[in-house]
Amino acid sequence: MSSNEEGDAPPNTATQGKSGGRSAVVLSILLVLVATILGGAAASWLSASASASGQQTGASAAGPAAGDATTAALLRAAAAPPANPVPSAPGTEVPAGLHESDPFLTVADGRYLLTTSGGAGDSAINVPVVTSTDFIHWTAPIDALPTLPAWAARGFTWAPDIHRFANSYALYFTAQVKGSNPTMQCIGSAFGTSPTGPYTARPRPFICQLDQGGSIDPRVFVDSDGTPWVMFKSDQNIEGSPTPTKMWSQRLSADGTRLLGSPSFLMSPDRPWQGTIVEAPQMVEVDGTYWVVYSANWYNNPRYGIGIARCNGPAGPCADQSSAPFMGTNAQGAGPGEASVFQTASGIWMLYTPRCSAAPHADIPPRPVYITRLGWTTQGPYLASGNPPSASDLLSVPFWAPTT
Repeated sequence: MSSNEEGDAPPNTATQGKSGGRSAVVLSILLVLVATILGGAAASWLSASASASGQQTGASAAGPAAGDATTAALLRAAAAPPANPVPSAPGTEVPAGLHESDPFLTVADGRYLLTTSGGAGDSAINVPVVTSTDFIHWTAPIDALPTLPAWAARGFTWAPDIHRFANSYALYFTAQVKGSNPTMQCIGSAFGTSPTGPYTARPRPFICQLDQGGSIDPRVFVDSDGTPWVMFKSDQNIEGSPTPTKMWSQRLSADGTRLLGSPSFLMSPDRPWQGTIVEAPQMVEVDGTYWVVYSANWYNNPRYGIGIARCNGPAGPCADQSSAPFMGTNAQGAGPGEASVFQTASGIWMLYTPRCSAAPHADIPPRPVYITRLGWTTQGPYLASGNPPSASDLLSVPFWAPTT
């Protein structure tokens, strides 16, 4: 079944670790681009100017209105940076002190907010969250979900996604269902007034496809018309099953508390490199075209990789025509995957974790968070050059922010 229940998580995961006017958006984009050029003292002045503008007009989060040629041109330029000259080593390690899978980045209260899956064990933090203003110095992790719902087993909380709906925040997460046999994972929902929590979980699973092995990997996507969706995976590969998995999308209510309609099928594995598994879907819209970033194959081997498929829309279907992953094992680590996309008016980045870092050292376990910039053409994405987000990027309002 599929509706207000929950999903699952990858096999053997116990060991892995959003009203304002259009003018504000245009101004923010221009300020970011000028700040990038002028740098230093100019950036400080521009930051103050942007703050004053936000107080006067409000910070628009819906993106540019159709027909605004100037804004559209700026967005296209931001989405098309130079290609990365070293595609075999594209990522930059994020010095946030988090070394678990499923990294997710967002902006809230003028800070970057990074979260990952929780660690294994009864004493682990369920949903670790760290924050930064410069992407270099990060706070110590706190637990955004210190109290799990009664159905969820402690020590098995993965793939968190945080999203703002109007004046509240939603946290969607994957957790293992207590007492399930075979062991099953479901997707939970929790709500709060602060982006870092604490969140209060709803007592029942939010998505749980019981007839398909469960459900995992929730990711929110907001269409350009303001409609929120949630992407997820059904876990047919439960306990090592060779049954091909599926990825889905479903509309969300305006407050994020309910699922609307029925789930829509996005895609299943149909390329040899994918094996029998596609998972961790996140949708992104670039210049009117929809794409889904996903992972494929078993997470715990070097064949695991990141794919990007073109979609007809938020309800799919989606298709990846590539004979190889967009990112596979490379000089920086084996089996990269579990990617998420961070998109603002100044650029698009992808976060991910390699299964094993190519250069581990004593104080870094084998699954650090990596980030790389993406570029996009009409034919699709490419690995781009450029630094991780910086303090100036906080001036840029994410496209997925709410419009109310």
